[in-house]
Amino acid sequence: MSGKEDEYEKLLSEQNLKDRLEAPQTETARQRKWRIVKRKFAEVQVYAKQGFIMGSLVGGGFGLVTGLWAAVQYKKLSMIPISVIVSGGSFGFIMACGSMIRSDELIAGEYQQHFKFNNQEVPIQQFWLNRQFE
Repeated sequence: MSGKEDEYEKLLSEQNLKDRLEAPQTETARQRKWRIVKRKFAEVQVYAKQGFIMGSLVGGGFGLVTGLWAAVQYKKLSMIPISVIVSGGSFGFIMACGSMIRSDELIAGEYQQHFKFNNQEVPIQQFWLNRQFE
């Protein structure tokens, strides 16, 4: 580059680009809070879907084993799909609820800096256990 000037540097030196830049968009506190709430709700939905899928697979597998046993014992093949659907749906629902509860704990970890005890950061659970109420 001894004989040539960098094209980018040349462009910057020739043109004043400040008039082409847009002003940054300002966001009110309410808009910022709403954006955070929407993001957190989307995260909770993802955890709930993952929990439901995992629970329905495990429950469906258990329902398959139970349904096969019931079909052999009572000689009714219709017991298999009923058992799989009922077990998968119920355990999937339970796992979805559990995943939502657990995701709330994971999300609360982001706000760890707000929970202080004697000017030291502590886990949220320890904050409530060690807090001395007056």
